[in-house]
Amino acid sequence: MTGSRIARNGFNASTPVNILGESDLKLSGTVNVENLLEASPQFVASQEGGSTSNTLNGTASVNLRGFGPSRNLVLVNGRRFAIYGPDQVTDLNTIPAALIARTEIVTGGSSAVYGSDAITGVVNFIMRNDFNGVEGRSQLNMDRPTGTPVYNFDLTVGSNFADGRGNVVVSGNYQKRNSITRGERGSFAYDSLQDGCVVPGTGSSRGAGTPFSIPAGQTCQSGGGELGFVRGGSGDIPNGRFSGIPSAGGSNAALNAAYAAAGLGGLGSRGFTFNDAGTAARPQITPQDDFNLAPDNYLIQPLERRMVNSFSHFDFAKALTGYMELHYSDVRSNAQLAPTNVGAPTLFNVNNPYLTPQLQGVLQQLDLAETGPQTIVSGTTRQTTTRGDGLAVLTAGRRYLEVGPRQSDSKRKVFRGAWGLRGDIGDVSQGFLTDLKYDAYYSYAKSDETVELRNAVSRSRLQASLLSAGGAAPVCNIFGQNISAACSDAISISATNITKTTLQVAAGNITGKLFSLPAGPLGFSFGGEWRKTSATFNPDSFLASGDVAGFNPGLPTSGSISVKDVFGEIRVPLIHNTPFVEDLTANAAFRRSDYNLGGIGSVWTYLGGLDWRVSRDLAFRGQYQRAIRAPNVAEVFGGLNRVVGAATDPCGDRGPASGRTDAVRAVCIANGVPAAAVFTAGVQPNNIIPADFGGNPDVGAEKSDTFTVGAVITPSFAPRLFISIDYFNITLDGAISALGGGLQNTMNLCFNVLQDANSEYCRAISRDPNSGAINDPYVAQIRNANTGSLKTSGVDFAVQYRLNLGFGLPLFGETSTIDFGTNYTWLAEFTSTPVAAFDQIKNYCAGSHGATCGQPLPRWRGTSRITWNIGDLSLSARHRYIGAVTTDRFVVPIRSGAATAPTLSSIAYPVLDDQNYIDLSFSLKAAKSLELYGGANNIFNNNPPITTQGPNSNTWSATYDVMGTEFFIGATVKF
Repeated sequence: MTGSRIARNGFNASTPVNILGESDLKLSGTVNVENLLEASPQFVASQEGGSTSNTLNGTASVNLRGFGPSRNLVLVNGRRFAIYGPDQVTDLNTIPAALIARTEIVTGGSSAVYGSDAITGVVNFIMRNDFNGVEGRSQLNMDRPTGTPVYNFDLTVGSNFADGRGNVVVSGNYQKRNSITRGERGSFAYDSLQDGCVVPGTGSSRGAGTPFSIPAGQTCQSGGGELGFVRGGSGDIPNGRFSGIPSAGGSNAALNAAYAAAGLGGLGSRGFTFNDAGTAARPQITPQDDFNLAPDNYLIQPLERRMVNSFSHFDFAKALTGYMELHYSDVRSNAQLAPTNVGAPTLFNVNNPYLTPQLQGVLQQLDLAETGPQTIVSGTTRQTTTRGDGLAVLTAGRRYLEVGPRQSDSKRKVFRGAWGLRGDIGDVSQGFLTDLKYDAYYSYAKSDETVELRNAVSRSRLQASLLSAGGAAPVCNIFGQNISAACSDAISISATNITKTTLQVAAGNITGKLFSLPAGPLGFSFGGEWRKTSATFNPDSFLASGDVAGFNPGLPTSGSISVKDVFGEIRVPLIHNTPFVEDLTANAAFRRSDYNLGGIGSVWTYLGGLDWRVSRDLAFRGQYQRAIRAPNVAEVFGGLNRVVGAATDPCGDRGPASGRTDAVRAVCIANGVPAAAVFTAGVQPNNIIPADFGGNPDVGAEKSDTFTVGAVITPSFAPRLFISIDYFNITLDGAISALGGGLQNTMNLCFNVLQDANSEYCRAISRDPNSGAINDPYVAQIRNANTGSLKTSGVDFAVQYRLNLGFGLPLFGETSTIDFGTNYTWLAEFTSTPVAAFDQIKNYCAGSHGATCGQPLPRWRGTSRITWNIGDLSLSARHRYIGAVTTDRFVVPIRSGAATAPTLSSIAYPVLDDQNYIDLSFSLKAAKSLELYGGANNIFNNNPPITTQGPNSNTWSATYDVMGTEFFIGATVKF
């Protein structure tokens, strides 16, 4: 049983274990195991990996208890599986769903048993490794809104040989998942929505600046209208937006006159744009002019997978069985994003021939207004301009539709082999060291991934194409919609990055009974393990240099981490068959790990637990565990990586009006925002902000303490009823994260909490000296550290029951049974402390969602399934429930006692209502060798709740069902 090397079952083990059987996979229509796990309440959806994430590498990962995919461990048959990338995470797309016999989920730390990474627990996929015969399975999934198909085919061949002493199983899989764009799910995903003030009657929901819908009773604080969702997007638009220059009405009379002559007498901080022909300029307005990023973006990523798995064993003797596990997969996926935008300080000739004489006059006055040399960095080039040199500097923000949507093609090949020996040694003597068994193995896994990035723009080539060369007109005219094919060819660029990862494990352990006690034998396990993880990330020179606009740049990463472990475990029976104590057993485990990292060295992990079975009707269990997670290769050796993500700058106009205080204004000015620009739209022209992240060789291990206590009820009056109730409490200290816990938290600490411009958090924020914007090349600098802590607690409820009925259905059976199972979690607490040094600053996130708290963390979440079994026919219904959540823009400041906390009425749609999904399915053994199955998930075609606080798609696409009703039909043929 997962969680211990000494066998127990999930209802009797001191560590709670949730088990998902083969039928759960089939009846849910799942062809990718991520979907099955994410429906379980112990998991929080992982936006960074999954079919809805639109990540460049198309991976799927596990996020247990919401602590992130790197803080749990994925096993296959109790052994570590292949990993990918410097983050050392297992891609669930490489798990062979057709071979899964059951999935065991340990919901607490397990480092003492399995080593580093098992902070929040373990997911162990147990495979069918003793198959005899031929089995073919095919399945088709299709969603109702778009009719996009998913094809899955499996062929498994197994055979016993040598009079049953050996068995070989080989299984092949092919899967093809087609893409769905946001534009194809237009009911909620077509527009890039943002909060805004709406004047009723201004047009349809897709009109510029008009409401998606209007919540009753919420009015804007000023200017009239109602608070709602409006169409927004990026300020970098196809006709170009030119900013970073003084607004009209300033002290420069000559510049004001030039503005007026060019039709820009009302120019503000947002800058100006052009008509399509590029012959007339006007001030840019938002959100009417903003570019809708959404339609081209994938909502469901396409994926094509070819995979072969083999499991074999041979009994050479009772004490010697050899076994082998082999895996090979070729996974190809694509990501698609809106066309590339570039928004950066740019040089233009003041006599640019594509401009009207009046606009040339504006550039001439800007050139004459320069007060000193300015250096403009454009990718790999640096140019200096001075007053009167015929060059003017403007921030040119443009969306390059002509280059095409950004696309990435990921090709990942994974190989894993495990070779081992196991056997029964027997007894050393009659009463000492009995029932001895051993298991020793070596595994090697390698993942090679190549990502090709297309339709990007070269910053240096773009700058060169905007300037005259030898008196000739510039190659590119970016004013209006005048990009020619020659310009597109001149500025477009492709890039490639290659990632290689290896994991080696050599481990062995011996289990058995040490000696007998009055209450029973003392069980033990003892062993050792060696692991080495190596990873390299090699971007090509274009990507590494930062010259590629449209994809996040990054520097090469390379490193390896090795560890030597010694571990042991005992189970001690204390009392047996006494009044009120049918059985009382204690268990304990330890692991000593020696790392080759200077920031860690040697560490201990350990656990202790107690199982108390009062009677056959009632049992109690409890356990304490100390677990650790060593930093991964990316966290230690990671090169600089540019990440552009959603965040709210307190110095701009996108945050709540209640946060625009004099104290915040003073810090913004000290941080580099021009005084006149504070709290204006010019400070944050886009709702995405760039930041540089990187590794730290001195980072230490994370440490966690997990406490669980629960009860198992198996009443004698209902012999097929099992009920478990378990309280969990997990605290993680020294959480490895970027400075301040991330970009948003760093800005909050700087401007809203500490309000000290000299603090390390404020010094991490760099700004354009002209506009105050955080924009390339002025980006935030965020680096790894053991910076904060996480804590969660709650209660898991599980019920299983089988009812025998005295009737059936004609043609299927005279009797039948009903199986019922439910699995719910009540979340009492989910708290993050971004910086341990400021432990009074906490984000209380239970029941919330948003930029600070992340994915929705509802108080209640769970699934229930009821299945009617009538002979060869099973009819099943599943209910999935996700509780309501409130935006963290309200919850976090209210719970922390902030004096300037916003009100619910000041936020558009502050609460996402609870969601109920109903799924129906069936399975039918139509013949001795043929089984049919199928069903529909989300039969009422529920759309997800709409929010502007999610990372994409106007919702939390990894948490809520974005596909509407999904039908599936499949068949299994056995010979």
